[in-house]
Amino acid sequence: MSGFGAIVRKELDRVLKDRKMIFSMFVLPILLVGGIMGLVFFLINSIEEDVEKHISSVYIANAPKEFVDMLGMKSEFDIEIVEEKEFTDVKQGIMDGKMDLLVEFPSDFLDQIDSTEIKVPQIKTFYNPSEDYSSAARAEFLGYLEQYRLAILEQRFGSLDATLVFTVDTDNEEGIIQDDEKAMGKILGSMVPYFITMMIFASAMGLGVDSIAGEKERGTLASLLLSPVNRIEIVLGKIISLAILSVLSAMVYIVSMIAVFGIGARYMGGTEILSGFSFSAVQIIQLILLIIGVVILYVAIIGMVAVLAKNVKEASSYISPVYIIVIVVGMMNMYVTGEVKTATYLIPLYGSASAFRGIFTQTITMPQFLLAIAATYGFALVIIALTTKAFKSEKIMFNA
Repeated sequence: MSGFGAIVRKELDRVLKDRKMIFSMFVLPILLVGGIMGLVFFLINSIEEDVEKHISSVYIANAPKEFVDMLGMKSEFDIEIVEEKEFTDVKQGIMDGKMDLLVEFPSDFLDQIDSTEIKVPQIKTFYNPSEDYSSAARAEFLGYLEQYRLAILEQRFGSLDATLVFTVDTDNEEGIIQDDEKAMGKILGSMVPYFITMMIFASAMGLGVDSIAGEKERGTLASLLLSPVNRIEIVLGKIISLAILSVLSAMVYIVSMIAVFGIGARYMGGTEILSGFSFSAVQIIQLILLIIGVVILYVAIIGMVAVLAKNVKEASSYISPVYIIVIVVGMMNMYVTGEVKTATYLIPLYGSASAFRGIFTQTITMPQFLLAIAATYGFALVIIALTTKAFKSEKIMFNA
């Protein structure tokens, strides 16, 4: 297998000795992930700060004077008293996003709450849920309405305790029963498999297309095929070298994403999200075996597509639908509920994504993991065998 080693060294040297390739594989991902996720965290934080600083324009009709006076002391509201004939203009302003909230008290509100008869007056709010300012204004305003309701009850009964029939979880610190690691794993398990599969495929796609279709187009692959090196060794050498490079590039993406996510969580005050979560030795081994298998599978698929294409342009057009399928499969695992059936782990691509999710959520059993591994590696070997067969075809390899 001296030819195999030579092919691997050739492919690794072609990439690792090219400064542009090193930059695109190991530096650019850090800049992209850091820049994109950093921008996302910055924009989210800016939106939240903007909403908090905004003084909401609230229009009120028929409100009791004591309630209006209470609101007048709140700096987050710009209160204006309106009459029913002005409702149409205010509602249009809310629709256009120029006004935030309209609150209508019943005209006989005080008479109803003071009546000896049981009457429950309704306070109506009108807002625009598609506008951040309007939604925030209503949420804030409802809090003050609740304070006002409690104040009325206290005046009526002398003590709020007299209004209570029962309470729920007012003194139940042990009410939440969950495994924090599993809870965190469920959150990560819905997102990370998608990013892992997408990044691995993206890392392998450019390298695989250039390594096979690119050399085919440039004529260098024809020279290699005419050499005394066995074609099986050529196929395996290219696939293994591409797998090594793809794993390295994908790890840069993953590490960058985790680092930026951690920094962003601290910046957004969400460090508790990441606390209490860790991997066991078994989980780490499972992840490593699964990532290697997925990389080999994706590289094999990309290699097969690149072999069948006549040039880089054709290979890129062929590989795009496959990339879309990989993305869709990853997204499907983000919205899985209930227990995953064991047979699911035998489905190519989807089974490996389900296994990633099961590892993070700590729900995958060893038989299920072994099924996913067998399916992933088995399907990869089938694709490699087909690629080797295609390499032996003069018609395919020399575009005859």
